[in-house]
Amino acid sequence: MSRTHRLFDLLQMLRRHRRPVSGAALAQEAGVSLRTLYRDIAALQAMGAEIEGEPGVGYVLKPGFLLPPLMFSPDEIEAVALGLKWVARRTDESLGAAARDAMAKIGAVLPPDLRTRMEDDALVVGAGWERPKQVELSVLRQALREERKLALTYVNEAGIRSERTVWPVTIGFFEATRVMVAWCELRNAFHSFRTDRMLAAEILAERSPRPRRQLMKEWRQTLLTKTVSGPAYPNASSNDITRGNEEFAMAKELIFYTNPQSRGYIVHWMLEEVGCPYTVRVLDFGTTMKAPEYLAINPMGKVPAIVHGDQVVTEAAAICAYLAEAFPEAGLLPAPEHRGAYYRWLFFTAACLEPAASNHAEGWDPTPDRQRSFGYGSYEWSSIRWWGHSGAGVTSPATGSARQTSISRATCSGA
Repeated sequence: MSRTHRLFDLLQMLRRHRRPVSGAALAQEAGVSLRTLYRDIAALQAMGAEIEGEPGVGYVLKPGFLLPPLMFSPDEIEAVALGLKWVARRTDESLGAAARDAMAKIGAVLPPDLRTRMEDDALVVGAGWERPKQVELSVLRQALREERKLALTYVNEAGIRSERTVWPVTIGFFEATRVMVAWCELRNAFHSFRTDRMLAAEILAERSPRPRRQLMKEWRQTLLTKTVSGPAYPNASSNDITRGNEEFAMAKELIFYTNPQSRGYIVHWMLEEVGCPYTVRVLDFGTTMKAPEYLAINPMGKVPAIVHGDQVVTEAAAICAYLAEAFPEAGLLPAPEHRGAYYRWLFFTAACLEPAASNHAEGWDPTPDRQRSFGYGSYEWSSIRWWGHSGAGVTSPATGSARQTSISRATCSGA
């Protein structure tokens, strides 16, 4: 690598850091000695780049330096193109149009070889699950930019409609839904609002009492605590703190590890029923599924698994049971007097029905003299017991619907 390219790469490294970064860290990233790095920093400063700092303290690049970046690398072009394609397909119309315009502008100044790479369809963005929406994301984004309050008409998980005034903080784009985090004056706490449950939104003239960056910092602090030990604002009451505890499960990050050709789709269904935001990590059999990072989560190297805050849960039936309890507002957990049948059939599918069906599908069934050695006895017995009793014996003891029973039914569909 020429010294010119090395200097521009060093500038790019400094661009990525908003706070001072040590010379040793920069030298390691650049693959040069610390002495060479000090010489390169001095050369850039002599050329006009405003780099503040000194050896032993760290360096930071001030905005407005005079040296332009080099042309994009092929990997950078692919990253930019894929990101813009995602924005064009998965956001609102105005932001999607802006992404397409940005692609056209970038393509106009690229050399022919990079323009071809940017326009190539080697990397595509698949169609997402689009929920019906009555509030355009552009309205929410405008409120974020202008740091103004929003008047929301919102319907919660139970179908209860409410009028709220909120201070927008950020919008999260998840695989199956979009969520706006805001300080809610009704609850006197931070709350996650799914955009598909917003019936109306009006930008108010009044600005949020605190800058959005400050609100973002305060919201992130709530994600670091295990319990709601005190109000985020002085005028919060004890009842508000209790509501915050009930909603804490929604605030914790939920990571879902899966593979399309696995029982992970059972958990995927459950996550959508629960309606909580989550991040999907797709693992490959034999590679990332057996990597040390994932084995620390599930030593068996199998999916599905979830990490919810500091909780790790594996096995499809166990995850479904955990989610039903962690998100009671979804209404998937029966009343206490009906949970005997609920747990009975939920775990019958995992302990008896699924092994029986898996062995039967592979063409093997235990002989009559060996059936006592298997928890399910025989395929015929376990199947008859399931289909003969699950519908009549468990169907909606709490609500008259089949939602709770569908949890246990789903766990056997992996067979």
